[in-house]
Amino acid sequence: MTDRQATLAARAGALRMTVQERILTTSIAGGEDSGLKLFAAGISAINSRLGELERATRSVVYNLQARLLFDPLRRERELDQRMAARGIQGHLLVSDRYNARSMSLIAACHPDARIGPVEVSGLVVDERLALFPGPLSPQGLPTAWLCHHPDLVTELCDLWAEMNRDATPILDTPGLVRLNERQLTIVNLLSQGYKDAAIARLLGVSARTVTGDISRILDALAVGTRWEAGLLIGQVSMPC
Repeated sequence: MTDRQATLAARAGALRMTVQERILTTSIAGGEDSGLKLFAAGISAINSRLGELERATRSVVYNLQARLLFDPLRRERELDQRMAARGIQGHLLVSDRYNARSMSLIAACHPDARIGPVEVSGLVVDERLALFPGPLSPQGLPTAWLCHHPDLVTELCDLWAEMNRDATPILDTPGLVRLNERQLTIVNLLSQGYKDAAIARLLGVSARTVTGDISRILDALAVGTRWEAGLLIGQVSMPC
């Protein structure tokens, strides 16, 4: 890690700490903060409300993800399509350090993403508001918090710009095995325990095609068996 990257990592850590402290003050200590509010709790609720955030977006989204989970249901597709249809620019920057084993899955879902030394997660909408991950809810659910604080929004924007300077296109990742849409569907079916013959019937292709696709998926995940693939897919996927 270079001195510059170490400085960026320290800034990212300080931002994470500040955000968490303000969230705890708001949610646990009973404080009031008009600039920081609970967006949603739980993966399904967060994904559902992202549509509202997309409709409020005017021009650009800067998205930093230290660890990006694969969504077997591919719920990001509809959101991405709506943003593209409205001419909204989406810029995704993903950590190469924390997503190494799932890079082929991320590349297939987000081919325009860039990878770099990302040490903080959050997204900025139109450089005016941010969405940060928060602590688990009392029910053990992941939370997301909407932030209007100019200092936090500006710092996340600045970190995105600085980290993007060291980033490269995800499709240029050395050794990346590219997967197509059918193979991503098979990844989902494998995670549910489907066998080759059942997958072939569902997709309307030959068993030989499925066998070849599974072989490529194993290469993409750098594993040797279907059991290892299923275990890894479970580790890098968000709950359905």
